[in-house]
Amino acid sequence: MESVARRRWRDKSHGFGLVDLAVALALLAALLYFLLDRLLTMQEMAEKTEMEETVRSINYALRLEAASRLAQGGDTRRLLLEKENPIKWLQAPPRNYLGETSTPPAHAKPAYWFYRPQERELVYRPNRAEHLKVEGGENSELRFAVRADAKQPQPSLMPVLPYDWF
Repeated sequence: MESVARRRWRDKSHGFGLVDLAVALALLAALLYFLLDRLLTMQEMAEKTEMEETVRSINYALRLEAASRLAQGGDTRRLLLEKENPIKWLQAPPRNYLGETSTPPAHAKPAYWFYRPQERELVYRPNRAEHLKVEGGENSELRFAVRADAKQPQPSLMPVLPYDWF
């Protein structure tokens, strides 16, 4: 004869209960949240790296252009470098370059470059800017200009406003 305790144990189902399912879903949701947060951070880091690589490429092209002008006859042409669009020194513009305009078109999605001819500034508007801090800037656009200073007599593409990204 079967005992009462054994019969009760056999009659109960041994699957997931509602509480077990709720705990599993809560853990899965928490893991997905942290994964998504990390993924967005990695996307922002990749965007920063791409932007810095573009600035580095422009600086290399600027050095080549300055050396070419110096070889052609003097330092008087250096000031012209500071008045020109630095994108023209690249072999091909960045894929997200909108051209020379004072204001970008409203339909443009972030993560693009454009050149402001009046200010002589190359502007980058990031797509993700949660970790970007621009000193004295009310928005999250990065502005660059060709400048020469006392520390570095050769002109280079430098930020107009200091920024910290990560």
